[in-house]
Amino acid sequence: MYCILRQERPMPRILLVDDDKDILDIIRLDLEDDPANAVDTTSTATDAITKVTRTPYDVIIADWRMPGMNGTDLIRKLRHDGCASFIILYTGYSLSSDIRTTLDCGADHYLHRGGDPDLEFAELHRLIKTVAGKKT
Repeated sequence: MYCILRQERPMPRILLVDDDKDILDIIRLDLEDDPANAVDTTSTATDAITKVTRTPYDVIIADWRMPGMNGTDLIRKLRHDGCASFIILYTGYSLSSDIRTTLDCGADHYLHRGGDPDLEFAELHRLIKTVAGKKT
């Protein structure tokens, strides 16, 4: 006799990249409210590249404006290096040209920051669950 076990949603690995420590902590704490999320953080694009080479992340959430390498340059570098993670640029920039630049650089999704945080976080959770669901 065979027993089929119900497979739970796999734990998505998430990397948050933002130079603003307060924003980084707020997003991390919200995402960690879901115990299925495994969340890592970093405040620089350079450190993000190092982390991605060591850990396979399902989702990367990055800010646009950071010192040194900005978010779009980070995404270009990750894609050039073969990173297949689902990448969300979560930023306060909202011009249509900014959105186009975000998607052209290889991001999978653009999310505007600065509106209703509850709605923004709900969208982040929805995207993460969608990506995690594709892993099964």
